[in-house]
Amino acid sequence: MPRAPASGKPRGRPPRGERNFAAIRGAEDMAFRRRILTAAAEIFAERGFATASIDEVARRLGATKGLVYHRYRSKGELFADVCEDGLRDITSRLEAIAERRDRAITRLTEAATLHAGDVLARTALHRTLAEAASGTAAAALPEMEADALSGLGALRERYEAVFVELIAGAADQRDLPAGRDTEMLGRIFVAALDAPLAWSPATLAGLAGKGGLIARQLAYFAIRGAGASDATLAEEFSR
Repeated sequence: MPRAPASGKPRGRPPRGERNFAAIRGAEDMAFRRRILTAAAEIFAERGFATASIDEVARRLGATKGLVYHRYRSKGELFADVCEDGLRDITSRLEAIAERRDRAITRLTEAATLHAGDVLARTALHRTLAEAASGTAAAALPEMEADALSGLGALRERYEAVFVELIAGAADQRDLPAGRDTEMLGRIFVAALDAPLAWSPATLAGLAGKGGLIARQLAYFAIRGAGASDATLAEEFSR
Protein backbone atom coordinates (compact mmCIF):
# COMPACT_ATOMS: atom_id res chain seq x y z
CA MET A 1 0.00 0.00 0.00
CA PRO A 2 1.45 3.47 -0.94
CA ARG A 3 2.49 5.66 1.96
CA ALA A 4 0.24 8.64 2.63
CA PRO A 5 1.95 12.02 2.42
CA ALA A 6 3.00 13.54 5.73
CA SER A 7 0.17 15.52 7.28
CA GLY A 8 0.34 19.31 6.96
CA LYS A 9 3.19 19.42 4.40
CA PRO A 10 2.03 20.62 0.95
CA ARG A 11 3.39 18.53 -1.89
CA GLY A 12 6.23 20.08 -3.86
CA ARG A 13 7.09 22.69 -1.22
CA PRO A 14 10.76 22.68 -0.18
CA PRO A 15 11.65 22.10 3.48
CA ARG A 16 11.60 25.23 5.62
CA GLY A 17 15.39 25.37 5.84
CA GLU A 18 15.69 25.45 2.05
CA ARG A 19 13.32 28.33 1.41
CA ASN A 20 14.93 31.63 0.42
CA PHE A 21 13.31 33.89 2.97
CA ALA A 22 15.83 36.69 2.28
CA ALA A 23 14.73 36.78 -1.36
CA ILE A 24 11.07 36.78 -0.33
CA ARG A 25 11.63 39.65 2.10
CA GLY A 26 13.63 41.51 -0.55
CA ALA A 27 10.84 41.16 -3.11
CA GLU A 28 8.24 42.26 -0.57
CA ASP A 29 10.34 45.30 0.39
CA MET A 30 10.78 46.30 -3.27
CA ALA A 31 7.03 45.95 -3.82
CA PHE A 32 6.34 48.16 -0.79
CA ARG A 33 8.90 50.72 -1.99
CA ARG A 34 7.08 50.83 -5.33
CA ARG A 35 3.80 51.45 -3.51
CA ILE A 36 5.40 54.26 -1.50
CA LEU A 37 6.76 55.95 -4.63
CA THR A 38 3.40 55.69 -6.41
CA ALA A 39 1.50 57.11 -3.43
CA ALA A 40 4.09 59.86 -2.94
CA ALA A 41 3.86 60.93 -6.60
CA GLU A 42 0.08 61.20 -6.23
CA ILE A 43 0.37 63.32 -3.08
CA PHE A 44 3.08 65.59 -4.54
CA ALA A 45 1.03 66.05 -7.73
CA GLU A 46 -2.17 66.84 -5.83
CA ARG A 47 -0.75 69.01 -3.06
CA GLY A 48 2.53 70.35 -4.40
CA PHE A 49 5.82 69.66 -2.69
CA ALA A 50 5.61 72.51 -0.19
CA THR A 51 2.33 71.41 1.41
CA ALA A 52 2.60 67.62 0.96
CA SER A 53 3.72 65.50 3.91
CA ILE A 54 5.00 62.00 4.59
CA ASP A 55 2.00 61.52 6.90
CA GLU A 56 -0.31 61.99 3.90
CA VAL A 57 1.70 59.44 1.91
CA ALA A 58 1.31 56.94 4.75
CA ARG A 59 -2.43 57.56 4.91
CA ARG A 60 -2.73 57.05 1.14
CA LEU A 61 -0.95 53.71 1.60
CA GLY A 62 -3.06 52.74 4.59
CA ALA A 63 0.19 52.26 6.52
CA THR A 64 1.74 53.78 9.62
CA LYS A 65 4.02 56.76 9.04
CA GLY A 66 6.77 54.83 10.81
CA LEU A 67 6.90 52.37 7.92
CA VAL A 68 7.57 55.24 5.51
CA TYR A 69 10.01 57.06 7.82
CA HIS A 70 11.90 53.78 8.19
CA ARG A 71 12.81 54.09 4.48
CA TYR A 72 12.87 57.88 4.03
CA ARG A 73 14.24 60.29 6.60
CA SER A 74 12.69 63.37 5.03
CA LYS A 75 10.16 64.60 2.48
CA GLY A 76 13.00 65.87 0.28
CA GLU A 77 14.62 62.45 0.17
CA LEU A 78 11.31 60.86 -0.80
CA PHE A 79 10.68 63.49 -3.48
CA ALA A 80 14.14 62.91 -4.97
CA ASP A 81 13.62 59.15 -5.05
CA VAL A 82 10.24 59.48 -6.77
CA CYS A 83 11.80 61.65 -9.48
CA GLU A 84 15.01 59.69 -9.94
CA ASP A 85 13.28 56.33 -10.06
CA GLY A 86 10.72 57.57 -12.57
CA LEU A 87 13.30 59.28 -14.79
CA ARG A 88 15.64 56.29 -14.83
CA ASP A 89 12.78 53.96 -15.73
CA ILE A 90 11.50 55.91 -18.71
CA THR A 91 15.02 56.86 -19.86
CA SER A 92 16.04 53.20 -20.07
CA ARG A 93 12.97 52.45 -22.23
CA LEU A 94 13.58 55.50 -24.41
CA GLU A 95 17.24 54.62 -24.97
CA ALA A 96 16.28 51.07 -25.94
CA ILE A 97 14.19 52.57 -28.78
CA ALA A 98 16.95 54.99 -29.78
CA GLU A 99 19.50 52.17 -30.08
CA ARG A 100 17.52 50.29 -32.74
CA ARG A 101 18.62 50.33 -36.38
CA ASP A 102 15.38 51.69 -37.82
CA ARG A 103 15.22 55.04 -39.60
CA ALA A 104 15.54 57.94 -37.18
CA ILE A 105 12.00 59.16 -37.94
CA THR A 106 10.60 55.72 -37.08
CA ARG A 107 12.47 55.69 -33.78
CA LEU A 108 11.35 59.27 -33.12
CA THR A 109 7.73 58.23 -33.70
CA GLU A 110 8.06 55.35 -31.24
CA ALA A 111 9.88 57.54 -28.71
CA ALA A 112 7.18 60.21 -28.93
CA THR A 113 4.43 57.62 -28.48
CA LEU A 114 6.26 56.13 -25.50
CA HIS A 115 6.61 59.49 -23.78
CA ALA A 116 3.03 60.59 -24.42
CA GLY A 117 1.71 57.22 -23.28
CA ASP A 118 3.73 57.38 -20.09
CA VAL A 119 2.48 60.89 -19.35
CA LEU A 120 -1.09 59.63 -19.65
CA ALA A 121 -0.43 56.45 -17.64
CA ARG A 122 1.62 58.12 -14.89
CA THR A 123 0.37 61.70 -14.87
CA ALA A 124 1.13 62.13 -11.17
CA LEU A 125 4.76 61.14 -11.68
CA HIS A 126 5.22 63.53 -14.61
CA ARG A 127 3.61 66.41 -12.72
CA THR A 128 6.07 65.72 -9.90
CA LEU A 129 8.93 65.69 -12.41
CA ALA A 130 7.72 69.01 -13.80
CA GLU A 131 7.78 70.55 -10.32
CA ALA A 132 11.31 69.23 -9.81
CA ALA A 133 12.40 70.74 -13.14
CA SER A 134 10.92 74.12 -12.18
CA GLY A 135 13.16 74.36 -9.12
CA THR A 136 10.35 75.25 -6.72
CA ALA A 137 10.81 72.10 -4.65
CA ALA A 138 14.55 72.63 -4.23
CA ALA A 139 13.93 76.23 -3.17
CA ALA A 140 11.73 74.99 -0.31
CA LEU A 141 14.39 72.61 1.06
CA PRO A 142 17.34 73.09 3.41
CA GLU A 143 20.65 73.11 1.53
CA MET A 144 21.56 69.57 2.60
CA GLU A 145 18.28 68.13 1.31
CA ALA A 146 18.34 70.26 -1.86
CA ASP A 147 21.57 68.48 -2.78
CA ALA A 148 19.52 65.29 -3.20
CA LEU A 149 17.79 66.93 -6.18
CA SER A 150 20.97 68.24 -7.80
CA GLY A 151 21.42 65.22 -10.06
CA LEU A 152 17.93 65.36 -11.53
CA GLY A 153 18.82 68.14 -13.96
CA ALA A 154 21.52 66.01 -15.56
CA LEU A 155 19.13 63.05 -15.81
CA ARG A 156 16.49 65.21 -17.49
CA GLU A 157 19.06 66.60 -19.95
CA ARG A 158 20.13 63.06 -20.81
CA TYR A 159 16.50 62.18 -21.46
CA GLU A 160 15.78 65.18 -23.69
CA ALA A 161 19.10 64.65 -25.52
CA VAL A 162 17.71 61.40 -26.94
CA PHE A 163 14.92 63.34 -28.68
CA VAL A 164 17.43 65.94 -29.92
CA GLU A 165 19.61 63.21 -31.44
CA LEU A 166 16.64 61.50 -33.10
CA ILE A 167 15.40 64.80 -34.56
CA ALA A 168 18.90 65.55 -35.86
CA GLY A 169 19.14 62.05 -37.33
CA ALA A 170 15.76 62.42 -39.07
CA ALA A 171 16.92 65.75 -40.52
CA ASP A 172 20.14 64.13 -41.79
CA GLN A 173 18.03 61.45 -43.49
CA ARG A 174 15.78 64.18 -44.98
CA ASP A 175 12.65 63.07 -43.16
CA LEU A 176 12.60 66.41 -41.30
CA PRO A 177 13.77 69.86 -42.42
CA ALA A 178 17.46 70.56 -41.89
CA GLY A 179 19.29 73.66 -40.69
CA ARG A 180 17.39 74.28 -37.43
CA ASP A 181 18.31 74.49 -33.75
CA THR A 182 17.66 70.84 -32.89
CA GLU A 183 18.37 71.35 -29.18
CA MET A 184 15.62 73.94 -28.87
CA LEU A 185 13.33 71.92 -31.13
CA GLY A 186 13.85 68.88 -28.89
CA ARG A 187 12.64 70.83 -25.85
CA ILE A 188 9.59 72.10 -27.72
CA PHE A 189 8.91 68.58 -28.99
CA VAL A 190 8.86 67.10 -25.46
CA ALA A 191 6.76 70.02 -24.19
CA ALA A 192 4.11 69.23 -26.83
CA LEU A 193 3.99 65.63 -25.64
CA ASP A 194 3.58 66.87 -22.05
CA ALA A 195 0.28 68.57 -22.93
CA PRO A 196 -1.87 66.23 -20.76
CA LEU A 197 -0.15 67.63 -17.65
CA ALA A 198 -2.23 70.78 -18.12
CA TRP A 199 -5.49 68.88 -18.54
CA SER A 200 -8.00 68.79 -15.71
CA PRO A 201 -8.69 65.59 -13.75
CA ALA A 202 -12.18 65.52 -15.32
CA THR A 203 -10.69 65.64 -18.83
CA LEU A 204 -8.23 62.86 -18.04
CA ALA A 205 -10.97 60.75 -16.46
CA GLY A 206 -13.06 61.17 -19.61
CA LEU A 207 -10.20 59.74 -21.66
CA ALA A 208 -9.82 56.63 -19.52
CA GLY A 209 -9.22 53.58 -21.69
CA LYS A 210 -8.10 55.70 -24.66
CA GLY A 211 -4.48 56.23 -23.59
CA GLY A 212 -2.96 54.42 -26.55
CA LEU A 213 -5.02 56.37 -29.09
CA ILE A 214 -4.34 59.73 -27.42
CA ALA A 215 -0.62 58.97 -27.21
CA ARG A 216 -0.51 58.29 -30.97
CA GLN A 217 -2.40 61.51 -31.69
CA LEU A 218 0.00 63.52 -29.54
CA ALA A 219 2.99 61.90 -31.27
CA TYR A 220 1.44 62.72 -34.67
CA PHE A 221 0.94 66.35 -33.62
CA ALA A 222 4.53 66.67 -32.35
CA ILE A 223 6.11 65.11 -35.44
CA ARG A 224 4.00 67.23 -37.77
CA GLY A 225 5.08 70.25 -35.76
CA ALA A 226 8.71 69.18 -36.23
CA GLY A 227 8.16 69.49 -39.99
CA ALA A 228 7.43 65.97 -41.24
CA SER A 229 5.71 65.79 -44.63
CA ASP A 230 2.27 64.29 -45.17
CA ALA A 231 3.91 61.34 -46.93
CA THR A 232 6.24 60.69 -44.01
CA LEU A 233 3.42 60.98 -41.50
CA ALA A 234 1.24 58.59 -43.50
CA GLU A 235 4.07 56.06 -43.65
CA GLU A 236 4.91 56.24 -39.95
CA PHE A 237 1.37 56.23 -38.61
CA SER A 238 -0.01 53.56 -40.89
CA ARG A 239 1.93 50.88 -38.96
